[in-house]
Amino acid sequence: MTDMSKGGFKAFRGSSATASAYLLETTSARLDEYYSEGEDRSIQHVVLSDGGIEQGTLSSEEFKAWMEHRDPETGQQRGTFRQRMYVGEDGALKMGGTPLFQETLISSSKSLSLAAAADPRIAEALEAAQARAAVAGAVALKEHAVTRVGPKGGQYQVKLEQMEITSVQHKTSRAGDPHFHRHVQLVPKGLAEGKWRAIDGKTLYRLSGRVHAAADLSMSTDMELRQAIAQAGYTWIPGEGGGKIAEFEPLVDSFSTRRDQIEANRESQEAQWRAEHPGQEPGPKQLRAWDQLGWAQQRPQKSVKGQDASFDVEELGRGLESVEGTNLDQILAGQRADQIDPEIIAMTALDDLAQQHSAWSTADMKAAIDRRIAQTYLLGDDGLEELRTAAAEAAMVQQHSFYDDGLVVEGNRHFTSHAVLATHEQLESRLDARAQRGGQDGEVNADRGAYNLSEEQIKAAQAITGSHSLVVVEGAAGAGKTSMLEAANEQLQADGRRMVVVSPTKRGALEAGAAIGAEGNSVHALLYRAGASIDEETGKWVLPQVWKAQPEATKLDANTVLVVDEAGMLDQETARVLHQYVDDAKLGTLVLTGDTKQLAAVGRGGYMAQAAKLSTSYADLTDVRRFRTPEGQLDTQYADASVELRQRGNVDEFYHLLEERGQVQIGTSDEVIDRVAETVALESMAGEKSLAITATNATAQRVNQAVFDRLSAAGVIDSSRVVEGMDGDSIAAGARVATRKNDRELQVANRQSFTVDHVTDDGRITVIDDQGRYQELNAQYVAENVQLAYCVTAHGSQGMTVDTAHTVLSDEMGAAGAYVGLTRGRTANVLHAVAADRDEVREQFASAMTREGADLGLDDALSQSLREMDGLDLDAELSQPQQPQVVEPRTRVVRDLTGQDMEQPELIAVVREQFADGSVDVDFQLAAYDDAAQGQKSLRLQAEKTGQRLSAAEYDDLTIASGATKHEFEDSTLEEIGLQLDATGGNSTVVEGKHVLAVRGSIAQDSQGGYQVDLTSMKPSAQHELIEKDVLSRQRAAEDKSHKQASTAAPATPATETAPAKPMTPAMEKIKAMRARQAAQNKRIREREQSQSQSYGMGL
Repeated sequence: MTDMSKGGFKAFRGSSATASAYLLETTSARLDEYYSEGEDRSIQHVVLSDGGIEQGTLSSEEFKAWMEHRDPETGQQRGTFRQRMYVGEDGALKMGGTPLFQETLISSSKSLSLAAAADPRIAEALEAAQARAAVAGAVALKEHAVTRVGPKGGQYQVKLEQMEITSVQHKTSRAGDPHFHRHVQLVPKGLAEGKWRAIDGKTLYRLSGRVHAAADLSMSTDMELRQAIAQAGYTWIPGEGGGKIAEFEPLVDSFSTRRDQIEANRESQEAQWRAEHPGQEPGPKQLRAWDQLGWAQQRPQKSVKGQDASFDVEELGRGLESVEGTNLDQILAGQRADQIDPEIIAMTALDDLAQQHSAWSTADMKAAIDRRIAQTYLLGDDGLEELRTAAAEAAMVQQHSFYDDGLVVEGNRHFTSHAVLATHEQLESRLDARAQRGGQDGEVNADRGAYNLSEEQIKAAQAITGSHSLVVVEGAAGAGKTSMLEAANEQLQADGRRMVVVSPTKRGALEAGAAIGAEGNSVHALLYRAGASIDEETGKWVLPQVWKAQPEATKLDANTVLVVDEAGMLDQETARVLHQYVDDAKLGTLVLTGDTKQLAAVGRGGYMAQAAKLSTSYADLTDVRRFRTPEGQLDTQYADASVELRQRGNVDEFYHLLEERGQVQIGTSDEVIDRVAETVALESMAGEKSLAITATNATAQRVNQAVFDRLSAAGVIDSSRVVEGMDGDSIAAGARVATRKNDRELQVANRQSFTVDHVTDDGRITVIDDQGRYQELNAQYVAENVQLAYCVTAHGSQGMTVDTAHTVLSDEMGAAGAYVGLTRGRTANVLHAVAADRDEVREQFASAMTREGADLGLDDALSQSLREMDGLDLDAELSQPQQPQVVEPRTRVVRDLTGQDMEQPELIAVVREQFADGSVDVDFQLAAYDDAAQGQKSLRLQAEKTGQRLSAAEYDDLTIASGATKHEFEDSTLEEIGLQLDATGGNSTVVEGKHVLAVRGSIAQDSQGGYQVDLTSMKPSAQHELIEKDVLSRQRAAEDKSHKQASTAAPATPATETAPAKPMTPAMEKIKAMRARQAAQNKRIREREQSQSQSYGMGL
């Protein structure tokens, strides 16, 4: 069984008996028995069809039949089902192959689980709410899940007529602490056009977010659950996982740490028992003993004696029941659906999407809407569907599609937003401006003493030392980017110029800077020092009116070469701000190094790929020199294979190379974890640098603890004094650890690696880095930000080089993660997988190399969407019911005003942006309260988006004129700001994170015909009631409605006639222009490559 988490669908590979034992915990003797009072688990069975929803329960035998893709009542097989028998490493006969089912979790928040453990009324309501949430998630899944029907090249998507899920309730985690969650299983098949057919796999995996958002919203709005919480005297607040319980939130951290510690204790006991009893399986009595020991132990290394060995589960219950509720009046706080503005939900949902994605599907958009609604106090489901529909329609108006005719293809991410398009165009403009300046190559000394630079490295270094304004250098893993930069920096210094290195991560910048002898820091630190900041409420960059001066070491000017290392991991919004800064600073040369084929930005990415297409000075380093044979020679065979894998080519050949070298290992989940941990521990004891790489933090944590236990048993780690680190990791002298947060005072960076030298009684540790530098870390930092580092995620491993790397393959790992993992080791790179045989590993590996999960920018999103359209019959798609057609968004309206309009009218002032010096940009608009709901006279006074600039003093005057008193909001949350403003009784509030005020003021017309508010004339509004928070959104909704009516197209032409060509939407015009630019870029790239090849041929 693969590790399960709420993050997505996970494939179960194994027998139905194993799955049943896992889900029903038939051998468990855990705290669930305490909370459930010994009740047997029921198996929820839900059938969703076009005719409605049927619910029931399954027996254990029916459940096994269902998992084997058979009708649970008749036993009839549904479609094809492939299973293989094989002999495991322990000699036992096992079964695996085609996944029996896909599984995901519906989880409550930690504080809600603790409240349920404390109060049986909440427990009962929460279990029922999670059962209903499973159905809600399944309904959302059926709305979008499809199968493909038809011949290759002429396929079309078909919605499912019927699909089924099952679910099983659990009330504790594996560690035994309160964790209410429901395992939801889906057989990846559905009934369509009279046959049971496979659900389109790519679409299914992309729907996990939709399922979880719908389930979370169902729990959050569940009337019975919210009533039970209020009746218990507790306070519900919005949050993920059905909301949070305020009174139990202070206990969350301690319980989470205890849970992680208990799990580690239990696994340590189990590992020791299995080592002493090879080939045997533990019985219920042994399992119960491990659970008891896990709870009793304070630390994995502390022996359990006397009273310490006993743990009374009732003691836990008494501890939770001692929490006193503060909702003494048992108030059930809530909102009706008609009190929530769908426009605001839509706009904030689109903002959320744009923060992470360049493009999205309808399912992604609806998931974002559900998450936003779940952050309100909506109570019950009355009006919920109407609210969802209205928000979706409002979002569709604001979106842009890559395609015309209102085409909607499930699973295809072909929608984007104005904000994404605007950032893309801004970056393209700035990159192109630098690229078009041209330049000449410089000089470089290719003789590095022990080696010579390759021709590729020489060409790249010469571009950097020359006069180019923009240089892009990509490089395969191990191709020598650092060596090239070192040579370039040496030449720059000789020429009297300066190189400054930044990176998306501080660790990357420090390592790169140290390696090449230049100043290094993170991109964020560079921008922070220049005066930029990130708004904590919105997560967006805020720029200063005037950039601050940098220290001399990082000063940017025409004589500076700024290198952005690992530029492929830089998100687009940060790149946009960086470009504005370096252009304003008149930076001489901007160099981007990295690899678009490795892991990309966590947020919206694609910046480096965009730069690579536009740059006139580009190099791609493919002469890989990292890998070594056992004899110490260059391993050219593996190097060449890795370059092919980088391009996602010859995947089967690469897998066979691993297999020929004995570098493919298989087994069950537990066997894989144990083997990886054992191997890493042995290699570490042999003095080798060894690293395990996984797709998830959960798996990494399991491997880390298992390695720690083995090294402790071998005496490599001194376990006589252990402190708890991040997530309950055991930290002791001799352990390999990583810091997980930048800290300027401690002089450590996120993901920086150390070895623990000493541990003090008060929790402090002394660590030593690979250069022999010592650093002391305080107890609080250790507890919150230090973790074991024998195993890391693929993102954590990028940029690292070790002797041997062990990559754990899973359904969560994509192409970039697999490539990164399999190129970290100099002498060996081993692939580990949970599989029945090597043919299945090959299939899993090939599948992983097709998964490009990271966002790679708008150009890539368009290309990916077009690729996924390949083979689809679009005429058939258009015959399906469509979403509302995208129309042009509203524009600002400015009209001539009469004298009466301009003399002390009622005004709404929206503070658009606030700067570091306290000044603000304010958007003034006329607002007649009686007519605002109909959209009358809601006219903007300034056509420009920036509005009217007010100084800090003028902003204070505006606030006072609104009837509110001056407030300091610097460290306040949005909720706190709203409460402070409400308390003033003035006409001032917060809408969508912006300060909104109502005043009266005279308007003057300038010489250019524009309008400005006379800031000296502002007076309190004649309206003495507080502004309704939805006044702006009602105006916008009215404007959009009228605009939409005006933009309605003529009735569709009957299908039997030849339809006339339809005019392109503005979105399509932008996409057409983007394609034209892409074609021009491709032409430029070809010309550049031809020029470079000619240069090589001439021996330049």
